[in-house]
Amino acid sequence: MADFVHQLLSPLTYVSEGLSDLKKRNKLSCTGPFENLHRETKGVFPTLHLIQGAKFDITSIMSPNFQVSHSFNWGAAQQPPSYHFSAGFQAKEYLMHGQIDDQGTLQARANYFWPYAPQTESALPHLPPHAHTEHQYDPNLPPKQHGENEPAPAAAPAAPTPPTPPAANKPSLTSKLQAQLTNQPGASMIQYEQDWVGETCAINLKAINPNPIDAPAGRTVGGSNTAITGIYSISGLQSITSSISVGGEWVLQRLRPDAAESNYTVAVKYAPKPTTPVPPPSSLPAGFPSPYMPINPSDPSEVFAATYALSQGVLQASYWKRLNQRLEVAADVQMLVTPTTAAAGPGRREGIASVGFKLDTVYATMRGMFDTMGRVSAVLEERMAPGLSFQVCGEIDYAKGGGGVGKVGLGFVLEA
Repeated sequence: MADFVHQLLSPLTYVSEGLSDLKKRNKLSCTGPFENLHRETKGVFPTLHLIQGAKFDITSIMSPNFQVSHSFNWGAAQQPPSYHFSAGFQAKEYLMHGQIDDQGTLQARANYFWPYAPQTESALPHLPPHAHTEHQYDPNLPPKQHGENEPAPAAAPAAPTPPTPPAANKPSLTSKLQAQLTNQPGASMIQYEQDWVGETCAINLKAINPNPIDAPAGRTVGGSNTAITGIYSISGLQSITSSISVGGEWVLQRLRPDAAESNYTVAVKYAPKPTTPVPPPSSLPAGFPSPYMPINPSDPSEVFAATYALSQGVLQASYWKRLNQRLEVAADVQMLVTPTTAAAGPGRREGIASVGFKLDTVYATMRGMFDTMGRVSAVLEERMAPGLSFQVCGEIDYAKGGGGVGKVGLGFVLEA
């Protein structure tokens, strides 16, 4: 019986060993989940940091795991003044965050990080702790003998260096739950997510407002017309070389039992490994340690990502590059291309291109962007003191005529 089971499983073992050898030979690594394909570009553009009117945030850190925040917004032309209170608690295996505003809208989020012990740790029992050498991280090399390649005593202490960047993320499994409760009809929602980030791939499963026993109006639940409603999606991204990853996403929208719509999206990501370290800013004297946030030497210094929604005809491509520790630049192109059909009429060909930058100084961060629609925006965040920052932003749209329509925002952030 044992021989039969061994013969039955031997092809699977052969395939598993072949994939493992391929992964080691090509130095494959996970480049992140599907939803983070354009993360670097979004981090450069000021779109997510724009404020209209005035905003004042106060964050009280009650303990290393618990904090509360108060947010005041007023002065916006199209939005009334608002207040938000939020609280968050984070431990080693879970995270909880809740927020409520002055209108009674409640938003909650909870993540659970499933414990995972990689097998590579057990293969390194002979390595001494805190031996920060390349040999420590390569299980294929034999253990060093005592006294081998020991460094000679230094004649003088070396210049201070910035802290070592964090290592690459290990494989992880995360369960996520989000909910929103509001008094507006149809605005409440619940969302469940399951994230798996492996050594060479990332998979995400998502369900929004799932209802397995929904029925059309006038029909009884459990009858022949009962259907599953909600929004469901599955996405994945797989590394095929050390620089290229491919993936896709499938989304099913079934808001009513008698109506369903699906969409397929394909994606490709090119992120080559850096051949040289990121140069420090040219304004620093030779040998002077950089005061900026250290950069992981294994992180790519340029990323190209593209997605195409097959059924909608939407193409998005972005390019991001880090020039040095202070300066990042990015470009993004979005196009809508639909064919001419008898049912939908003439096709559409529209597009918009955006270019932006992010500049860091010792005490400030500046972001700027302009696009082909005539919009120009910029955000300046000044760190005035530890725990206190000031933000000013502005946007002007020249396409609306009359010299352009603009908006300005001011913000303060205080951490205590």
